[in-house]
Amino acid sequence: MASNTTGVVLDKTLKDLYNLDEKKDSDITLVYALPTAETQTTKTIPVSRKFAYQSPSVITSSGDELARLYLQVVPQLFGFIAGNMPLILMDLDEPDEPDYGDRTSPLRAHQADAFRVYAQLAVHQRPQLRFAATPSSIILHPETKIAVANPMDCFEHLPHTVDPTVHYDLLSKRALVFSGLPTPPSEVIDTALQVNGIYSLEDLEAEVNRMIEPIQKRSCPFVVKMPQSLSGEGVFLIRTESDRHHAIDVLQQELLRTLSSNDGSGSNKLSPITSMIIQDMIPGEAVALAFFVTRSGRAIFTSCCPQIVDSHGHWEGGFISYKQQDQLKAQYTTIVELLARFMHEKGFHGPIGADVITDQQGAQLVIDLNVRVIGSHPLGLLRTYLSVDRGLHEAVLFFPLFLKCRREVFEAKFEREMREGRLIETGWCHDKKGKTSFASIILAAEDKVRLQQLIDRVYVYRVSDSS
Repeated sequence: MASNTTGVVLDKTLKDLYNLDEKKDSDITLVYALPTAETQTTKTIPVSRKFAYQSPSVITSSGDELARLYLQVVPQLFGFIAGNMPLILMDLDEPDEPDYGDRTSPLRAHQADAFRVYAQLAVHQRPQLRFAATPSSIILHPETKIAVANPMDCFEHLPHTVDPTVHYDLLSKRALVFSGLPTPPSEVIDTALQVNGIYSLEDLEAEVNRMIEPIQKRSCPFVVKMPQSLSGEGVFLIRTESDRHHAIDVLQQELLRTLSSNDGSGSNKLSPITSMIIQDMIPGEAVALAFFVTRSGRAIFTSCCPQIVDSHGHWEGGFISYKQQDQLKAQYTTIVELLARFMHEKGFHGPIGADVITDQQGAQLVIDLNVRVIGSHPLGLLRTYLSVDRGLHEAVLFFPLFLKCRREVFEAKFEREMREGRLIETGWCHDKKGKTSFASIILAAEDKVRLQQLIDRVYVYRVSDSS
């Protein structure tokens, strides 16, 4: 087996893909950060209001933990495939206690974590990483545009590769229903209240009850989605009466929140994002298709991966079988090319993920569009490095992975696996005190049995739900 002496090498990078169909190198800077629905992650990044999001089942309410996940680990994961192009990540707030990092280093601890992730890559494919203390401190070269994961208010002043309003609409689950793309049978429940209206709390509660009523009456199973939910945190799989009761409890609070925003005058003004989608639950398992849409509208397929989704519908990662990728590419070519044409017509070019399920009649249906880098992109772009060069034909990416140890402890336990390319860190940030870790990793093995054995060994260090 080849050892990892020269670094991880990707089949293609975002730099390569952005430069396809171009007469010259694209002048693009990646600015990766994930928004939150309610919790402000740092002092300089306010919660987006124009580009508003929904996460009623968010994994943590801690602003500091969300900052480490959404401003560090996820952006590092997305930036892992950047290649040699500019990548900007947002700094965390200054620590309230002495930094646990190397006191002799000019880097802060979270910055050192990120640079160590990219140090695994071959030198020619490492991103040009820098950090910004505030969105307003981001300075671009003339004619440079930024590519983002999700539109956010704080970056709107910067020129974008894709109009942020268009991008935001493409991310909308409500817009997907009306897009003309093949989707499961769906019912959209919009608020009957006026966007600019002023309503009493009683009015809003009555409207919530009206919107919830179809969920109370519909027969199981079915799916309920919020229009701008993140990572499955606003998606509810209703299989049982217990699922229904849980969803209603959460949605009553979330709908009331999105229906109203306190403007300080004592009045409640309607938010423009309030709607729900009720969708048929299609039997079977969805796959995540990862591809890239070039400026001319061509689709560059990178992977097709079964997803890891918890019982509540939250995304936790994905598997890939490299020997099956050619057959899967052929199987999903038609839907991928259809989506690429749709995105091109809307003015989008860049990385994209689509969750697709096949119904009992054989129709391929789009159940979600993630118009950005997705976790499956790195898996697909590691095919030569893992499968061809090392015979590691099965791989998995985990996110979020909460580990009850420091990075040095984890790496010491898996030094051989990292040297052999069986374990790749795609995102890492220690907790505030430097005792535990937030991570994203890729594991690879020759077959599914040995992959599961490696997973079991890693899970020894995972923070359990009961911890």
